[in-house]
Amino acid sequence: MEGRTALVWPGTAGSGSGSGNVYVYGIGMGAVGNGTGCGARTRSRPRTHMSAIEAEGLRVRYQQRIRGPRRSAGRGPESVAAHGIRDVDLVVEPGEVVGVLGPNGAGKSTLVRVLATALRPDAGRLRLLGAPAVPPAPALRRRIGFADAEPVHFDALSGRENALFFARAAGLDRGAAEAAIATLFGRFDLARDGGRTAGAYSSGMRRKLLLIQALAHAPALVVLDEPTVGLDPPSHAALHEVLRDRAGAGAAIVLATHDVAAAARLCDRVVFLHDGRKVLEGAPDALIRRFSAGTRIDVRVQAAHTPDIRLPDAELVEAEPGRLLLRSRAGTAILPELCAALLRAGAGIEAIHVLEPDLADVFRAATGRAIEGERRGSN
Repeated sequence: MEGRTALVWPGTAGSGSGSGNVYVYGIGMGAVGNGTGCGARTRSRPRTHMSAIEAEGLRVRYQQRIRGPRRSAGRGPESVAAHGIRDVDLVVEPGEVVGVLGPNGAGKSTLVRVLATALRPDAGRLRLLGAPAVPPAPALRRRIGFADAEPVHFDALSGRENALFFARAAGLDRGAAEAAIATLFGRFDLARDGGRTAGAYSSGMRRKLLLIQALAHAPALVVLDEPTVGLDPPSHAALHEVLRDRAGAGAAIVLATHDVAAAARLCDRVVFLHDGRKVLEGAPDALIRRFSAGTRIDVRVQAAHTPDIRLPDAELVEAEPGRLLLRSRAGTAILPELCAALLRAGAGIEAIHVLEPDLADVFRAATGRAIEGERRGSN
């Protein structure tokens, strides 16, 4: 542990919520690091102000066990190196909300764990909140709020006791901790259940408690991995409001998510990872405008034949009896003209579905791959 004091509870000890550790920022962290250390690059960007995150060339390697045809004859499973992330550069400013998107296995969780100091990179340079983050000092960790993908709590303690423990561990005095917790329990509609043991919580309640634990001490850097998984729509909206409030107060926020619709609404900027590399980044609206091929309009009609529809601002993508798929360069403004053309052709309109381009389409256009499990709407 490099001489630092650590207070670590394995997730399997006193908790029925799976593997992993409970990390107490400001006191120390167990299971940090995966390998050979972190080498600094020789050149760095001139600094005119303090960014919340300055990362250059981050790289994490894992060892994978290979079975089957790829292993040598007569030998057991072999270990081969696999990259979690490769040469990732990222700068995040105070008050900015940045989403990390990509398919399963792209490196999203690896990256956010590195940014939260829960995982030590094998190579690269990382500064968080103006301080070197490899190795991270306890004072730096007190300024970070991290919610991992898997909630881990002390099941025998109440939800409120769990939240109070982590807020106190992060440096808040008891009065400030209780006030912050009460506010967040109210915003996430958990106040009535604060006295129940965490072991009796549903998965959605456990997720909300994890977010409260990450946010109660008002961290300057908030790092969240799949924060909306298991949340009901009101809690989903509450999280967005809380994160926007925190960003407005100057906190930098980074979240990894599959929810492309939520990322487009919440994030100032998104970063796409593919095979461990950063392949694209930008403001959601700008990326959608840049990569979009237009609004898709799926029309279901009552007709014995496929109507011949020709409109100046639309392209017919697919046609079959009873269905037309068009791509509109004028967005939904083309709908009145389209409906009139269908009626003139003698086709009764059964349904029209409008599919606006989104960040999933951006990723597909840039990489040729889909984001597996992508969510285009709220949970």
